Amino acid sequence: MQFLSTAQLKNAMAAIPRGAADYPAEWLDVKDAPETLYAVGDISLLHGRKFVIVGSRRTPAYALKLGAQIASDLSDTFVITTGTADGGDSAAIEGALRSGGRVICLLAGGFSSMPQGNLSLLQRVAENGLLLSPHEFDATVRAFSYEYRNKLLAKLGVGVLVLGAAQKSGALITAKHAKAFDIPLFALPYAPGSSAGEGCNALLKEGAYLTENATDVLKKYGVERTQTKAAVVLSADEEKLYVALKDKAEAHVSELSSASGVPAFKARALLSALEVKGLVVALGGNCYKAL
Repeated sequence: MQFLSTAQLKNAMAAIPRGAADYPAEWLDVKDAPETLYAVGDISLLHGRKFVIVGSRRTPAYALKLGAQIASDLSDTFVITTGTADGGDSAAIEGALRSGGRVICLLAGGFSSMPQGNLSLLQRVAENGLLLSPHEFDATVRAFSYEYRNKLLAKLGVGVLVLGAAQKSGALITAKHAKAFDIPLFALPYAPGSSAGEGCNALLKEGAYLTENATDVLKKYGVERTQTKAAVVLSADEEKLYVALKDKAEAHVSELSSASGVPAFKARALLSALEVKGLVVALGGNCYKAL
């Protein structure tokens, strides 16, 4: 997939001045909000109820998979809103695109400064969702750009979910601004001692809503999920392995083989099948985690 050329981006870009009907109402009381907002894609998404999902570039694989699923499930109710980085932002984008493309991505710089590593994903956002920038086309990303973008990002949502954050993370900057704006915070829980989730656990200690699925978010807003998914069919041995893994949360294949009675050589293949079915995720080193 070839990304939009510079000329195509400029031609597709719409300018939305402060006070225009499409300008985000959430920013009208923000003193340093941009005087003009630049957009490529479906501008009507700005009028939807938005929910922000962010996460650091070092968010673990299982949290990314879970975050994508949460974004997918929430996109029926909210417009998923996020940044443009690898990691948690990309997981939120992928999940929302999977369910129809109700997603907004806010850039830190102008459209000429989009992250090169995520161009194919952002192309899909431009085609199905909405790309936004608070800066003119050629504006470069500077030291303060991310802080400013994260502040604006936090203000757009009725809530903010952090998928992964170490002790120091850009996702925590978004969370900091959400708290300042009195916007509800949500976070995935991590095992004690997990450096990749230290920031999430700190948010939970400070009162963020513990989130393991979309229902944990929706119930905060009084929304009941009525859509049910078809049950995943498991073989007898898959069931044994999955039950053993849920009991342990995460484990090495040898531990699961011993606990389930399924031979290790067979367990590896079955765990791969369970991963395809969205029930487990490989952590590396023959270790797996239940989702």
